[in-house]
Amino acid sequence: MKKQSIALAITAALIAAPVFANPQQMDPNMPGMAGMHEATPAGVQGVGVVKAIDAVKGTITLQHQAIAAIGWPAMTMPFKLASPDLLKHVKVGDKVRFTLRPDGMASTVMSIELVQPE
Repeated sequence: MKKQSIALAITAALIAAPVFANPQQMDPNMPGMAGMHEATPAGVQGVGVVKAIDAVKGTITLQHQAIAAIGWPAMTMPFKLASPDLLKHVKVGDKVRFTLRPDGMASTVMSIELVQPE
């Protein structure tokens, strides 16, 4: 009798497994989802000051001005670098113009150049 109960429980679990393995798709019209699937500009321009460089991690921390194209206020944050070569001509304290591939806290600086003093 005990073996039949175990076999029945295993069979029931195997039958129910596909139900749990296939999660329900998210409704894009749910409250709070507006704008989540809108395209993000690929080459957003920004201006800022280099606050830190971590060549080992391949990051640069920029204190940047507001970036209206993606609705970001002025702030200081680290960015990944598309290439370590981008660090060749910049140092901490430099004012720079940069091109960004925005992706929240995983955004990447694609190009960077010094801003000439006015």
